Amino acid sequence: MAPLTRRRALHGAAGLVAALAGCSGTGFAESESTRSSTPTAAARDASGRNSETDPPLVTIRSDADRPPVWFADEDGGGRATAGERHYHGDRTVIDGADRAERVRVAGGVDAEPVRSFLDETDFEAETVYLEVNRVEECFRLELCRIQWQSDEVQTDYGRVLRPYDERCEADAKVYEARLIRIPDAIDHEDVHGYGSSVGGGACGERVARARAGGDSSSVADSNDSASGSGGAQ
Repeated sequence: MAPLTRRRALHGAAGLVAALAGCSGTGFAESESTRSSTPTAAARDASGRNSETDPPLVTIRSDADRPPVWFADEDGGGRATAGERHYHGDRTVIDGADRAERVRVAGGVDAEPVRSFLDETDFEAETVYLEVNRVEECFRLELCRIQWQSDEVQTDYGRVLRPYDERCEADAKVYEARLIRIPDAIDHEDVHGYGSSVGGGACGERVARARAGGDSSSVADSNDSASGSGGAQ
């Protein structure tokens, strides 16, 4: 198909150039949008992966019984069942307007940040990565880094305690859905591996601890836990 050919052509051209050169207890969702004013060039880390520590993103947090944002199947389904106990998150590469149209937002959640974010993405040169996680209600996740190759995407988070004056239940969990803009054209059909890690403390604190301990490696090396999954949607 033409769009696929254009994206792969962009990949080839990019390769040639490189070679030459709150606790929520209210029953409704919270959203947070971070957008860069200008495109940022991704840097490669020590592992050789593309890496971005401050990508544009939109975060939707919800204490509902199902994810507030999800990627629909061809038949319109795909949302986790209510109260599903073993939900491990949704990870999806959105590489074009056709797939962007399959992103669904739950009723009662402000869809404008999500739709605007997708509409503002230049899918000829950028890709959106949708990731949904569950987190303890008294904590929030802070994105420290996203890494990617043509066949794999990985994220790294810090787990941060929410303000003491915001009520929460220690054993309760909420959903956090993120749409993260990657400054690269990735083909979803080529992506077969996903990974996500969570470390204790904010991103800056983890870097400081690693440096104080004489560790010059990347933030991800200080993770407390990690999980990965294969297969693309």
